[in-house]
Amino acid sequence: MAPVRLVAVGDSLSEGVGDPGPGGLRGWVHYLTSGPDGPELVANLARTGATVADVRRHQLERAVAAAPDVVTCVVGVNDVLSGRFDAAAFERDYEHVVATLVGAAGAGVLTMTLHDLTVGLPLPRGRRVELRHRIARANEVVERVSARHGTWVLDARAVAPLRAGGMLSLDLLHPNRRGHRYVAAFALDVLRTGGVCPPGPGAVVPEADPLPRRVIAGARHVRWLAGHLVRPLLRRPGAGAGRP
Repeated sequence: MAPVRLVAVGDSLSEGVGDPGPGGLRGWVHYLTSGPDGPELVANLARTGATVADVRRHQLERAVAAAPDVVTCVVGVNDVLSGRFDAAAFERDYEHVVATLVGAAGAGVLTMTLHDLTVGLPLPRGRRVELRHRIARANEVVERVSARHGTWVLDARAVAPLRAGGMLSLDLLHPNRRGHRYVAAFALDVLRTGGVCPPGPGAVVPEADPLPRRVIAGARHVRWLAGHLVRPLLRRPGAGAGRP
């Protein structure tokens, strides 16, 4: 049987931020496609800072051209964190992206809801309430569009909280290696339910890495943040905060 070909689009979560290895970022897409039961990775087009409009402009055409069997589309965090979040515009772009991917994917598309970002971030109460409201509106869009087009949905709200499980990186926004492996296990469950991957045991929280490995991973993550977010901002006077 030919391997299932997978393309990933989206933002830093799918790019693998929070899980830097010796040769670069890994992350949940890497773990999903490197296991014996997972699909074969054709391209990971996800990029740090991407909004759904960015996916539409910069990733969609390349994803379609790759002729995938499965596409993972995980996006929305940067939209809700933006000071200019517009739920109607978000839905227009998300609708176009998902409809196009469903038409191009041979087997199907996996989408994902947004988890509660406020659990990890140290935010004032007013900002926390507003952000939760935005997340809820974005999730309504994800669920509505996903149901309309028949995608597989990984509901991030249904998994164990990453922070409570020691699965958040030092930036309190992205998963660490353990968290990325956990997300990959849930994504594999969803693809198994969709008949794309062979049956197997359900997702469980992975064992924690040994302390020395966690320390090394944390140091690599800090270096990655400094190199990809902090230094570019220091070279651009007046620039805002980096996006996930």
